[in-house]
Parts: sequence; C-alpha cells; structure tokens
Amino acid sequence: MRELTLPGRLILIPGLGSTAAVFDRQRKAFGDRLETPDFIAHEPNESISAYAERWARRLSPPGTQGGPGDGRPVFLGGVSFGGMIAQEMAMHLTPRPRAVLLISSTSTADSVSNVMQLAEVLGRFVPAGSVNKTLPLMKLAFAMREGLDDDDKNRLMQAAREVDPAMTKWAASCSVGWPGFTPPAGYPPIHRIHSRRDWVIRPPADDGGTQWVDGANHLLHMTQATTVNRFLFEKVLAHCPEADVAFPGIEDPHTTVERRVVLEGAPAGTPLV
Repeated sequence: MRELTLPGRLILIPGLGSTAAVFDRQRKAFGDRLETPDFIAHEPNESISAYAERWARRLSPPGTQGGPGDGRPVFLGGVSFGGMIAQEMAMHLTPRPRAVLLISSTSTADSVSNVMQLAEVLGRFVPAGSVNKTLPLMKLAFAMREGLDDDDKNRLMQAAREVDPAMTKWAASCSVGWPGFTPPAGYPPIHRIHSRRDWVIRPPADDGGTQWVDGANHLLHMTQATTVNRFLFEKVLAHCPEADVAFPGIEDPHTTVERRVVLEGAPAGTPLV
C-alpha cells in the first residue's frame, strides 16, 4: 500500500492506557503526515479540559516551522478517551483545526459504559507500581474480545506496558467524571465513526452525522483500518478546498475526494495511486 498524500497535518490521540503504537495501520497509510504526540504529564486534580488546553499550547508554539503554527491546515482526532481530549483541545490549538475526527468516542458523559467505570475503579485502587502489570492483562482480555490478530494484540499489550502508570490512573478517573463537551459557537465541524456494537463507548444518537461500521466493536482503527483510514482521508479532503491548488491538475489522485484510493483491503480493481 502506498502512502496517501494529505494536504495538511493529521494529529491523532490514542485512547486510555495506549500509545502511538496503536496507530500503526494509520501510519502505514499516511506516513509522516500523521502525528501522534506523546501524552504529557498531568497535574494534580487536573480536569480533561485544563489538561487539553495546556497540551494544545505546548503543541502550537507560534511560528514554529513544521509545527501547527506554520500555517498548514490541521486536523485533530482521537480514539475513545483520546477523542474526549481532542474535542477540548481543538479550542486552543493554533491554528484551529479544520475539523475534529472522532473514532469510537463521544461528546456526552452518559455514553461511557460500565467497562470504563471498571477501569476507573481499578485506576483508583491498583497501586501505581502495579498498573503496568495489571493493564496488559486487561488489554489482553480486551484484544480477545475485539478479535485482534496477533500483531495488533501484541501492539496493544506492549503499549500497556509502556504507558505512564500515574497518567493511566488519572485518565481512568477523568474519563468517567468528564461532564461531556458542547461545542461553542464557531467550533470546527465534528465527524464521527462508530460501531453500533461498541461495548466501551455507547453508540451516539443517530443524528445523521455518524458513519456507522458494521461487524466491529470498539477498536475500529485496528480491526477496521481500511474503513477508518478512508474516513479520515475523505474528511480531511472535504475540508481542504485549496487541495486542487496545492496539487494542481487532476493527475494526482489524492487531490479530490471523488478519486478512489488504495487502502489496505481495498476491493480488487481499485485504481492505483
């Protein structure tokens, strides 16, 4: 599979107890146009909103060449807990993202299932020194429930071994105490991709703005990478009207959303890019 040229920068935030390693299939599709920054350390009793604002300011120093301040269009997204952070962060990132892309995430507190409630209990009572021993076992059960292949299963468990245990405990607590997010006036468009069978973040109300994925559960970016990558690619292009200027002519099939692209598992006969 060849990399897909995006006319901008795509920033994705992983979920609770995960690292950028879980975006391996997105990295294969988008190459260095995809950015997966490491979580920063939280502060005592910090809310998701305050954390997201502080992280956004660190990610967008004015005028940094190659960074969010260099003027290129930015797109921000996240998986599950990472999507909660992304929604809060979008208000403070410079330049403001063209769109916010949510994968198996939510804007409402009542979508958080009992699975997340259990994570919060474990996060509260499991000592920090034991988190990196307990979390991989939880992720193994999670991977088996999701039907991950061996590569993705190992990637998920390895990420669980490498995460900051204090950060994991804080995130688990915040995820169930988060009040939800209501976009203010002038907020970027929010696009969602979700499974109706998601057992971690309950499916959002069917408002016509969600792309539904059949035959999947929570970890769409791993189990349904083809569909998720196409969703990300097309939403980015839909909010980049200058793409035809940046890539003049139509010889480059990346320039318009109508052009079909090769993604992992694309049907036979899909035009090559």
